[in-house]
Amino acid sequence: MIRKIYYFITGQQDKFRFEHKIFNLTVFVLSLFTIQAALLNYFLHLHPFTIWLSLFGTMVTVFAFYFSRLRGIFNTFSLMSLVILTVIIIAPLYFFNGASLGPIIYLFIMLMNIFLLIAPSGYQFKIYGFYTFFVILLLLAELRFPHWTTPYQTPYQRIADHISVLIYSLFFTTVVIYLFRRSYNAEQQLIRSQKKELEFAYKEATEKNRYIQSLILELHHRVKNNLQVVSSLMALQATRSLDKNTKLALEDGRKRIEVMALVHQRLYLSSELSSVPIKSYLQDLALSLSESFGYELGFIKLEFDLSDEPISIDIAIPVGLIFNELVTNAFKHAFKNIKNPLLVVKLEDANNGGLLLTVADNGIGLNLAQAKKQINTFGTKLVELLVKQLHGELILENKSGLTAKILINRYGKN
Repeated sequence: MIRKIYYFITGQQDKFRFEHKIFNLTVFVLSLFTIQAALLNYFLHLHPFTIWLSLFGTMVTVFAFYFSRLRGIFNTFSLMSLVILTVIIIAPLYFFNGASLGPIIYLFIMLMNIFLLIAPSGYQFKIYGFYTFFVILLLLAELRFPHWTTPYQTPYQRIADHISVLIYSLFFTTVVIYLFRRSYNAEQQLIRSQKKELEFAYKEATEKNRYIQSLILELHHRVKNNLQVVSSLMALQATRSLDKNTKLALEDGRKRIEVMALVHQRLYLSSELSSVPIKSYLQDLALSLSESFGYELGFIKLEFDLSDEPISIDIAIPVGLIFNELVTNAFKHAFKNIKNPLLVVKLEDANNGGLLLTVADNGIGLNLAQAKKQINTFGTKLVELLVKQLHGELILENKSGLTAKILINRYGKN
């Protein structure tokens, strides 16, 4: 029953904000207070004007409760309007209730404390300053115009008025603060409950994410193993083949599979599940190709100018295959009769927001008009297809050797 009355006054938990509910509670309590103040002033035989002011205050607070609780209107304007109206009502009441000898100062303190509970942080000092200013103004007006004050008829009347207003102001302040604290505790309980739910959901999502990560890592590991099995089978078949061209084709295919296997190995060994550290990937790939062609370590000078930026697997595999074809052709054809062979590899940002891969050697170079004839036809078509897949462009230049530049659109569109 009490809970139903409480929610009728303040509003349901899911429909009203915390400050809105406290405002509803405040104006409801003030409505009861002003009604009792009117009755009390009547029984104490105070000035009739004090009764009418109390009834006017009741009308204001009832209207405020109606618009706030039943119409759902609560904002800074409605709060400050109520603050100003209370001062307008209490200011004349101050002089009809014995001025500084009366208990109206208690009402100012009670209202100020209640409004400070629900006011936004930017308005609390404004409300404090507003009430303080008017209290000082009333005291100065009493000093300047003492004839404005309506004195008490008897000391009994004054003491009774003090006691009753003090009791009621303390009582209603305590009720508002108690209910405020109760609402605050309910809000905190709701927040703690929601926090526990979020923590549980986060923990569950984290566990699922770890499980998915482990599955993806296992997938990369199995793909790498399967590719290595295929590579080993092709190497075995190459050793058993008597035809030289078939043997070369199988060896080239094996190297291309090793390129893809190396990507999945990188993904399996790193914390990233969908991107490859391109710098170490291309470095390892170049060294592996150098060894596969029988070059001693350091015979061919390798210069790398690569960023550490991770690249997605969708770009890393085509780039690795293109790089494999370019470096393979350099090791096969470029360094015949070259004393100090040099291979330069660069990967940098392009002006269009993409990437620019450069593979340059100081070899014998190529006759660009006969390039397709001199380079393995399958490898050439593979590079063309992969460049097209990356929405890029292949540029070949003869500058003290062959320089191949591949413009890559990292966003996958022209």
